[in-house]
Amino acid sequence: MKITIFLIILFCLRASANTDAQTISLSEKNVSIEKVITKIKHQSGYVFWYESKLLKNVPAVSINLQNATIQQALDMLFKDQPLVYTIVDNTIVIDEKPKSSNQLPLLQNITGKVTDDKGVPVPGVNVTVKGAQKGTITDINGLYRLPVERGEIIVFSFVGFKKQEVVVKEQKEINVTLEQDQSKLNDVVVVGYGSQKKVNLTGAVGTISGSVLEDRPLSTVGRGLQGQLPGLNINSDNGQPGRGATFNIRGFTSINGGSPLILVDGITTDINNINPDDIASATILKDAAAAAVYGSRAAFGVILITTKTGQTGSSPKVSYNMNYAIHKIANLPDVVTDPATVVDYKNQAYSGYYGVNLYNTTFVDYAKKRSQNPSLPAAIPNPADPTSYMYVGNTNWFDELYKPDNASQNHNLSVSGGSDRITYYFSADYNTQTGVFRYNPDKYDRINMRAKLDFKVTDWLHIYTNTSYNRTVYNEPSLWTSDYTSGDLYHEVGRIGTLGIPKNPDGSWTSSGVDIGFLQQGGRANTVTNQPQNTVGFSTSFFNNTWRIKGDYTFRATNDYYQSYRVAIPYEVGPNQQISYAGHSEASAHADDNSYQAINIYSEYERTFGKHYFKGMIGFNQELNKYNYFEAQNNDLISSNVGYLDQTTGTTPSVGGNGYQWAVRGIFSRLNYSYNNKYLVEVDARYDGSSRFPLNNHYGFFPSASAGWRVSEEPFFKSLNSVVTNFKLRASYGSLGNDQSLGNYDFIPKLPSGKISNILGGTQPTIVYPATLVSPNITWEKVYSRDGGVDITLFGKLDATFDWYQRDTKDMITKGFQLPAVLGAIQPKENAADLRTRGWELNLSYNDQFQLAGKPFKYSVRANLWDSKTIITRYNNPNKYWFGGDYYEGEQIGDIWGLTTMGIFQSDAAAKGKPDQSKLQGYYAWNKAGEIQYADRNGDGKIDYGDGTVGNPGDAHVIGNTSPRYNFGFGGNFAWNNFDFSIFFQGIGKATFNPQTTGYYWSMFFAPWENVYKNIVGNTWTPENPNAFFPSLKGWRAGDAGAWKDLAVPQTRYMYSAAYIRLKNLSVGYSFNLSFLRKIGVDRLRIYFSGEDLWESDHLPQGFDPEGLNHVPGSVVGQFGAGKIYPFQRGYSFGLNVKF
Repeated sequence: MKITIFLIILFCLRASANTDAQTISLSEKNVSIEKVITKIKHQSGYVFWYESKLLKNVPAVSINLQNATIQQALDMLFKDQPLVYTIVDNTIVIDEKPKSSNQLPLLQNITGKVTDDKGVPVPGVNVTVKGAQKGTITDINGLYRLPVERGEIIVFSFVGFKKQEVVVKEQKEINVTLEQDQSKLNDVVVVGYGSQKKVNLTGAVGTISGSVLEDRPLSTVGRGLQGQLPGLNINSDNGQPGRGATFNIRGFTSINGGSPLILVDGITTDINNINPDDIASATILKDAAAAAVYGSRAAFGVILITTKTGQTGSSPKVSYNMNYAIHKIANLPDVVTDPATVVDYKNQAYSGYYGVNLYNTTFVDYAKKRSQNPSLPAAIPNPADPTSYMYVGNTNWFDELYKPDNASQNHNLSVSGGSDRITYYFSADYNTQTGVFRYNPDKYDRINMRAKLDFKVTDWLHIYTNTSYNRTVYNEPSLWTSDYTSGDLYHEVGRIGTLGIPKNPDGSWTSSGVDIGFLQQGGRANTVTNQPQNTVGFSTSFFNNTWRIKGDYTFRATNDYYQSYRVAIPYEVGPNQQISYAGHSEASAHADDNSYQAINIYSEYERTFGKHYFKGMIGFNQELNKYNYFEAQNNDLISSNVGYLDQTTGTTPSVGGNGYQWAVRGIFSRLNYSYNNKYLVEVDARYDGSSRFPLNNHYGFFPSASAGWRVSEEPFFKSLNSVVTNFKLRASYGSLGNDQSLGNYDFIPKLPSGKISNILGGTQPTIVYPATLVSPNITWEKVYSRDGGVDITLFGKLDATFDWYQRDTKDMITKGFQLPAVLGAIQPKENAADLRTRGWELNLSYNDQFQLAGKPFKYSVRANLWDSKTIITRYNNPNKYWFGGDYYEGEQIGDIWGLTTMGIFQSDAAAKGKPDQSKLQGYYAWNKAGEIQYADRNGDGKIDYGDGTVGNPGDAHVIGNTSPRYNFGFGGNFAWNNFDFSIFFQGIGKATFNPQTTGYYWSMFFAPWENVYKNIVGNTWTPENPNAFFPSLKGWRAGDAGAWKDLAVPQTRYMYSAAYIRLKNLSVGYSFNLSFLRKIGVDRLRIYFSGEDLWESDHLPQGFDPEGLNHVPGSVVGQFGAGKIYPFQRGYSFGLNVKF
């Protein structure tokens, strides 16, 4: 009807102008009919009018025209198509071909046979009707039978072969020959400053599609990539909304730290600020050969993120994704709240150390009564002092601090498309999540916007822009005990006694409840980050695209603004007592501005001469970063309702600030050579300069080389090609410099200053200290990398990749040789240490399909496993002292030195005559009943650490290692009958957790007023409980302060395996019937349910999450990394995908 109306209008409005006759010349093979129409339109000047749905199911066409008239061109184009055309002046109207009134029934049975290009039958081929829910598969002889209607399109598809489409006309038999699909070998992988065919890669490169991030309630990209690629270690150390992850490639890097370079569309970017839905693919460059062109910041690998783009000749495509999730805290310490039990254990711990009970008989008796009758008041006037309260509560402060669940939602909208001259991609994303606090919870909001445009100015010149904007806002309670980097809040919540209660009977805060008071009314803190970025670039091509020049310029401005205010919280300790205050009122603010500029320009030349293929590239890179920081703080707010600096009256305001600049500049090159697609060679080099080194050492030259042999292309291997479709051997060696080991101005002597303690003339004079010593010879840390690998594909379905590697980090910057004491200064840092990391990686994937209940069941499974360990090979510690935590030659990074635990002394008599334990350096251990008994490994009659060296360690030895080993990930994707299902597991196979001085584990062994945790109840030694796991209960035994610290000794009895397996994601979705939805303009409608971090299995004590143990290779778990973190949460989400 729409077409008819349009034709009437055209005939009524016919103009006298005519279009000059134009001839059409074009040659296209297997392209969409829309693309041909676009080209005819440009050559002829005619305007085409049609409804887009008419061309949805039209098969690809091939056409060859030379000087054809418009009628000839259209006749050939629409031949055998279910379409007709009408020419009205200079407009061509396309409509559906009318059906004959005497047409016979359309349904007919089509039979046929599917073979490969050698005539061999192909079983299991998926034979379906395009746009309909019907199909079959070929049998063992390649035969099929399928009922279809005339005009429908049969699609033949099978893994390893090209898809074919055939329009059903009058045929009763359709035989098809499938061609092998070489596209897998022609897959292009993004590499440094360009791309390469995957089959021609010789370096260690891993890649993954952005689809792994889809349909998951992710606030950051890091958690979505965790476990997906071998060699990529990702650690999310807590569950705070918006919390970014730390990244590592191939294990421990340097004693000075080091992380991979992360680039988004070729520009250094914080990956945690990227919209996951914008990502098209992620590639990691692991060895020096792959990363060499990026220079000094790529010493420990590169992560390349490529965002989505529009497609040439594509009509506008609109996509909307929505996700709503509920998050629940996964793991908290199991605290005991029964008053009688708590009082009993606290008295034991207190008297065990001080010799007297903490609570008197009156308190103990009332605690027993409250245990029997919880309705009794938790706060009563203290019988010994009626002006104060006696608190006998049963408060679980974790329940008071955290609510049972919190919510997040994400909305993402994108529009993409393009013509033959311009492509575009626009996206907007909004992510919001409330935090876990029960009162006035924290809240995270993020907005991402991106606009990508590519203009084809001429056939040889493209101009493009890539503009993005990121804004994050994190609003949180301004807690006096809160510091999200050190974990003070989460330290305190485990120490507030359960006998305390939040509020007194009169409604005032108690001293225990002030932390809850700070949550409710103690002020707020707001952190806002704005980050606009724009990249403009061009690309040119000459001589039939053999010579290309590309360049871009990027500017990014990042502004962080933090503003907070805090107010004092009033509390009372008894009836009619004077009000006390926790904390004081203050306001503070800080702001930092960071500007970043980057210029990249490079040229490529690519040519094939017979069997010889060459590709060369040379380029220039320069980056400049400027940073400025300002802060101010003052006490005494006039009003708690207005928390700004101008509302403070304090007389000692604090003002500070700093800033820095750094720059890098480099020339890079790459040469690729291939002979007969079998023998591959790549040579890379970069001459790199960094502002972080002295002038005489600004620059370094870092070359690399790699080679590959495609064995599967050899004539002698052809007989195996039906099984082994791809077999390639790779090897590489190269070097890179590392400038991350120095600060921006560490090569310059500094004059520290301060104030002296005396008052002279009414003021505190400033004092300037002697300059620090700086070595004039300090230079680059150098990283040398070796890699050997094999890539293999079996039956076109199973892909396997294995790599072995060795990475030597040399000339690490650390303390130099000891200087004479008369110098009066510590030795300067020098290039004085080396280490070596060795490891291996295995990656497997399998794709296939089969028929289930008459419908194709498609599936893909993948698994990866990798391992590495690091040894110090040079360090200035000639005596190899390990006691005190210094490095030494031969040390494996992450080693824990400790004692072997024999058990617990059962009596004083049994302890008498045993090796003397009182000589243990830095700790106190005794030979008494109920004490830990250590093994006298060297048989000298005493327990000690010798002289603390490797040669004389006393009774100590290596009892564990904190570095993660045998990292793994595995999962699969499955699809059948419009349903889809995916599952993914991740974990590590070996690591050691040492609780050492963690109160969440040691309870009152840490401090006598620490909370009572269920792991110690009934499990401490007494003469009546000789088989207990813990020794006799005494406070301070595991603390980092106090007289006794024997349980803080690293020892075998209290070491735990930190290995774990976690169900990272499980998703189930359903896509509704497309034939119905297309009538209303919807290409895809999918709903799904997804779960994140749903389950795990580990051997850790209650309250400790395996990902909260700082699993950065080589890291040592500190007090605030051992459970005292923002809690991890499980996520349960519902989502919707709509595409128009």
